Amino acid sequence: MSLSTSVYVPRQSWLHDLDPRVKLWAALAGIALCFLAARLPFLVALYIVTALALRSSGIPWSRTRSIFQALLPFTLLILLLQPWFFLSGATLVQIGPLRLTTDGLLGAALLAVRANVLALLALMPLLTTPEDRVILGMVKLGLPYRVGLTITLALRYLPSASALFNMVRQAQEARGFSAGSGRWLAKARSFFPVLIAVIIASIRLSDQLTLSMAVRGLGSGPRSTWRDIQMRATDWLAAGVVGIVAGAVVALMR
Repeated sequence: MSLSTSVYVPRQSWLHDLDPRVKLWAALAGIALCFLAARLPFLVALYIVTALALRSSGIPWSRTRSIFQALLPFTLLILLLQPWFFLSGATLVQIGPLRLTTDGLLGAALLAVRANVLALLALMPLLTTPEDRVILGMVKLGLPYRVGLTITLALRYLPSASALFNMVRQAQEARGFSAGSGRWLAKARSFFPVLIAVIIASIRLSDQLTLSMAVRGLGSGPRSTWRDIQMRATDWLAAGVVGIVAGAVVALMR
């Protein structure tokens, strides 16, 4: 099994061709609108527009659905618990000091939808841009290189750690070892052999990464870029359109 995992989906599309800084600006503007124009119909519309933009760029629906499914437990938790902490609105159900109100239901729905929109907007640049070019865009915007390198390594190797865990678990199951069975305490203990193997493999991986960075002379002199990024006329136009639309939405929501 390969450990090469990435959020990025390689395609040839209008969104993939945009400069990473434009996509970062669009994601930032959308995230700001989630708080400045926090109304449920707008958030639903923003989620749909973002999902359609990704689909028009060749991102399969399965990727968007997997993001939604990953957030589903968190979304359900918000919908179940948050309504009981709103004190305003008409009371629907009261259990002791706890009250379920109409404002509570609307507020919980708003928070749940906002969480999903924020996740989709934050992942939009990563789905349509290689990780190294995303970080290069951040560095071009003023992010220190060492911070950018740290983010790049995290984006690259955190998914690999998950793939490594699954690979070790499947390898041990093929040898007759069953992890994750029994009650919760026995179930947790059964994962210890898998975790030990993953920790050892992760240490070896970090050692190889350190040696490869040392061989390439990291920190020994001025850096150069193999494939630089440049803002084109279409990128400036797209950035301007995003700014105008975001400003118009804020003005209309006042």
